[in-house]
Amino acid sequence: MNHIIRKSELQDAPHFVRIKNALPLPATTNATKNGGFLLGTDIPTYQFYIEHGSCLTAEKDGKIIGFGIVLPNHIIRESELWKKRNSVNWAINIRLLEQSNIAYFEQLAFIQGRRKISMQLAYQVAKSAFDKGAEFILTTTVNKPIANKAAIPYITAIGGRKIGNIDETYPQVGAINSDIYLIAKNDFFNKLKKLPYYPILTSNEMAY
Repeated sequence: MNHIIRKSELQDAPHFVRIKNALPLPATTNATKNGGFLLGTDIPTYQFYIEHGSCLTAEKDGKIIGFGIVLPNHIIRESELWKKRNSVNWAINIRLLEQSNIAYFEQLAFIQGRRKISMQLAYQVAKSAFDKGAEFILTTTVNKPIANKAAIPYITAIGGRKIGNIDETYPQVGAINSDIYLIAKNDFFNKLKKLPYYPILTSNEMAY
């Protein structure tokens, strides 16, 4: 039973959709610790992410079981979150981000029961973004209409802290409230030093 983490390829996109579709947020609860997707991402969008972002794919015995996506500075500057930054209830001085190279942790998705390799991938895809020049990584977690708590352990494990909150409206789901987290490069690498093992592997083809 061999696990591989590798650089994503365009042909992985349909598998990303398959995994996403298998992980919808529950409609009958106010909170979840298992995670899931509230908004959709299609194959062309995943292919764009693979071409322009830091994307890694996890496999087990040749079958794709998960993926992670971090988007670079130039894409984030054109995102809805960035355009709405003046509506955010920030806990930091926004000028820090406006003057920095930032990235965005877009998605981390796994078939359930893969926590070990999913945490490995979270570290690796974040490191990839920092290695490409990012000084900070932003990410968000949904509070309403459903509190998605699944990502929070991963965010804190790589040095993230909550720095803001935003209310938004999307046609597909209506009103959304989300917390915004920040992972600083120095905090990320300091966090790694305190771990009992070093979870970052160095090659694009990583087996263990």
